[in-house]
Amino acid sequence: MRKKIKKNKRGFTLVEVLVSLGILAIAVASTMQLMIFLVQLSETNDIMLPTMNSLEGIMDEIRNAPFEDITSAYDDTTFTLDELDGRGIQNMGVITVDTIEANYLLRVKIVLCWKQKNRVMGEDKNFNGLLDLGEDENGNNELDSPCSIEGSVRWAI
Repeated sequence: MRKKIKKNKRGFTLVEVLVSLGILAIAVASTMQLMIFLVQLSETNDIMLPTMNSLEGIMDEIRNAPFEDITSAYDDTTFTLDELDGRGIQNMGVITVDTIEANYLLRVKIVLCWKQKNRVMGEDKNFNGLLDLGEDENGNNELDSPCSIEGSVRWAI
């Protein structure tokens, strides 16, 4: 009489182990990409917060200037921020002033572009303060950056 041999089904097959490792590898790779993105976002935020405060200060300075002097003193003005220079971050800011209503209302736009670890933030890729050929990514014919402020200045009656 032959004995029946029972097979032990407690372990995993090689195919099951390989499929599990593949899923685990995809999950780990996705998590690493997310971590890298979050580190870059944190570094960008560390720059944007003090920079936006500086741009607000420049806008306040413009608003406090005599209305008739704003265009001549600030239009097409370039600047750099010392606090970013001190951290070794190449940067260039541009102020533009446009007339909305003659002798009454001005539009002021302040834009700052910077280079952070081989990533350029903003459209001014060569930091010359101008919108050169190929730099206008959104096609609006204006220099743009994630770090910009725009407002209007009205003649006080």
